[in-house]
Amino acid sequence: MTAPPEAAAHRRPGLAGELVRAPNLLSLSRIALIYLAGGLMLGGQALAAVAVGVAAGVSDYLDGWLARRLGQTSELGAILDRLCDLVFESTWLLVAVVMGDFSPIVLLAYLLREFVVLSARMWCSAHGVALGSTLAGKLKSNVLGYTAFVVYLAHARVVEPVRPLLQILGTIGIVGGLALSYWSAYDYLKTFARAYRERR
Repeated sequence: MTAPPEAAAHRRPGLAGELVRAPNLLSLSRIALIYLAGGLMLGGQALAAVAVGVAAGVSDYLDGWLARRLGQTSELGAILDRLCDLVFESTWLLVAVVMGDFSPIVLLAYLLREFVVLSARMWCSAHGVALGSTLAGKLKSNVLGYTAFVVYLAHARVVEPVRPLLQILGTIGIVGGLALSYWSAYDYLKTFARAYRERR
């Protein structure tokens, strides 16, 4: 017996169906742009890397706007958005470490925070505990995002006169971004600890 047309019209699309929606395709394209920017940076094409990075950054705002505009907001979209943030931040920090901009300790400190928060998110998700984004977490993403462009741009020849200033701004940005990341991790872990204690 087949479902009536009105039931079929309201049936939720599967994973493949959601992935090919315009906002989610835009999110997936951002991952490709992030890796392309990193490759260009390592290949000595700093300005091209910055241009591609800007395109990736614009898509970060555009996919959310498009999802709301088309009425296609979804849990998958939120997952892809977080994934893109992780790919972007970990990729540009790795490239910066390889280029000698920061000590490997910076990347390790960032990854430790992400692993801890990811573990807390997994437990909370499995137990129906909401662990939404915090203001500190959103600020952290923005600070690290803008810092990436400053650090990449500092390698371009055309900015030679202001390179020292850009390097200082990059250092301030990474210190501030990491501080915000651990502040937000503290907020997440407070929620996790409270929920864990209540379920014992």
